[in-house]
Formats: sequence, structure tokens, C-alpha cells
Amino acid sequence: MKYIRIIILFLIFCNLPSYFLAKSSASLGQLFSYSTFLLIIVYYIFSKTKKLIVPFVVLGFLFFLISILVSADNTQTYLVTLVKYFIVVIMGAIVVSDTTKEEMYIVLLLGCLSIIYESMFIEGIGGRYRGFYLNPNAAGYACILGYCLSFSIDNRKLKIAGQLLFSIAGFMTFSRTFLLIWVLINLFSLFISYQNVYKIIVGVVLFSLFLSFGSKLDLSAKRLHAFSGILQGKVNDDLKEESREETWSHYYNKLLINPVLGNGYHSFSGETFGRGNNTFTIHNGVHNTFLMIMGEAGFFVLLYFTWIYGGFLVNGFRMFGSNPVIFFVSFSLIMYMLTNHNYFENNLVLFVSMWIYIQIDKWKNNEVETTFGYKLNLSNQSI
Repeated sequence: MKYIRIIILFLIFCNLPSYFLAKSSASLGQLFSYSTFLLIIVYYIFSKTKKLIVPFVVLGFLFFLISILVSADNTQTYLVTLVKYFIVVIMGAIVVSDTTKEEMYIVLLLGCLSIIYESMFIEGIGGRYRGFYLNPNAAGYACILGYCLSFSIDNRKLKIAGQLLFSIAGFMTFSRTFLLIWVLINLFSLFISYQNVYKIIVGVVLFSLFLSFGSKLDLSAKRLHAFSGILQGKVNDDLKEESREETWSHYYNKLLINPVLGNGYHSFSGETFGRGNNTFTIHNGVHNTFLMIMGEAGFFVLLYFTWIYGGFLVNGFRMFGSNPVIFFVSFSLIMYMLTNHNYFENNLVLFVSMWIYIQIDKWKNNEVETTFGYKLNLSNQSI
């Protein structure tokens, strides 16, 4: 069972189905995709314990039901997305429950090495490297997730090596979101220990060296110029160009059309056709999970979604003294979701979300056991 779980982690945390779909062939990509869900089902069937993470099941039920009742104009992917989502949040929950932070960390580390490999040996990428993740912003999130997990790794050599490699790979994505979260996480880490200031110093040195050798690495000239300005205390206009705020603004008026029940499934998700480098976009999606959920299923589903992830942040803050990683991972996930709108199709985000929920649930149960001298299950998860 352990080997099945590790394979599932590689498929999801390294984005292998999408990578082979884009870089190899449709048949191979579909094979990896079907294999992912088949292995999750097999793992669930043969697992001795069954767990149901109720909030994610309720969220999926509300979103898919309301969005399709409001509008059935974009139903091409509806059924497939619905089935995959519920396989992940119902059956995949046991995979996540059995997964350790060290397993996630090592798999992410190997995935992010693909970004560094791409920068060294593959030309014509376009100056922003993405490795297995195909999208620089998704690659940046994988790097920041690994960086957050590094704070909980006991092996000092593995911890330091990971922090260096995740930082280097993240810088190579030229993701504004990665850079912002990386800075904030390091500032938060000062509350753990003032000695963590060395991470900021090392990061600034790495960032400076990275920009110095930019011309030799075939980096994006526009982003290179913009990021160089940061070291001089300037926010270059190139960083403001095509900003997420500008993308969100295109959908504000549409939000007001039906704020209670939304505008229907996929109405805020854009339209992209093709495969790999041969894709073209009819119109961009909203690039914000919170706006996407309200825009497609309405205010009350957004309120429920915000309650789930707001709870992650609040409980992560409460746990900060004993386990700051939960706050780091929750914060970075929410920040990433402010720039991404494919929540119900993003298995990495769903796996990480369930992992946070399970870690918080364990902490709550342990707190009850410590306080009252016996264990009371508050999670209502067992079925």
C-alpha cells in the first residue's frame, strides 16, 4: 500500500498526467490521469480505515448542484470534473491521511528539481521555467509549498538543501506570487526564532546572483528587468502589467448580475483550447478562486468556502507556537488561490487542503485528550 501511495503522490504533486499530455501524447497523458484515479480507488478499497472529510464533500455538492442549475451552457467538462473531484475528496482523503510531511516534502523536492533541470538543459522555454508543472505560477506554488514544509523537517541537511533548492527553483519561475509569499513566510519565521533572519539574507544573496546571471540563463528579459528593480526599492511597471487585480476587474460587473446564485458552471473559468504549446485562449478566466466560486455558484457557497479556509488560517495561527507549518501552508495556499481559478480540478490544491484539515483535526483531538484526560472525536469524520 505504501508504494501505491507514493506513486499517487508523484502523479499529483509532480503534475505528471498533465506533463505527459502536453509533452508526449494525449494517450499517454490520459493513461497517467486514469491511473491516478484508479490507484486512489484501489488504495481506498484496500484501506482498513475509511474517513470522510465532510466540509469538502458539502462544498462540492453545493457548488456543482447550484452552478449547473443556474446555467447549463458550459457542460462539456462538468460530469468528468464532478466525478474526479468526489473521488479525490472522498477516496483520496485516506491517501492524504496516511501521507507524512516528509513524503510530501521529498516528492515536491524531486518535482522542483525538474524546474532547475529545465533551466540548465532545455532552451526556448520563454524565460520562465516551470518543469513538470507546465505553468510558472503552478511551479512557483509547488516550490513555496515545499519551502513551507521545510520548517518541519528534522533532518538538518535535508532541510537546508530543500530550502536552497526550493528558493532557486521558485526564483526561476519568475512568479510574482512566489516572491511575495516567500518574503512573507520568511518574515513570519522570525517569530519562531530571530536566527531565521539568515534565511532572508541567504535568499537576497541568491536572488541577486540569480539576477546577475540572468542573461546566461535565457530568462524573461521583461521579468528580469522588473525583478531587478526590486533590489533598488522600485516596483517596475512591468510587474504591474497584466496584474491579477486587472484580470479580476474584468469580472466585477458580472459578479453583480446574480450575486446570490452566481452565473453558472464555468462562467468565470475562461475558455482555452488545444494542448501543450499549441493552446489558444478565447478569454481568460478570473484567476481568483474566491471570485470564481461566487461568480459561478453565488455568495452563500463563497461564504461556506471562506469559512473552511478562514478556519485553516485561524487554527494555524492558534497552532503557531507548537506547529507553525500549518499556518505557513494555509497562508501560502490561500495566497495562491487568489491567483488561480481551477480549484475543483487542481488535485494538488485539494490534497494540500485535506492535509491541512487532517493536521488541524489531530491537533484538536489531542488538545481535548490533554485537557480532559480522554479522547473525544470532534471531527465527525469516521464512516
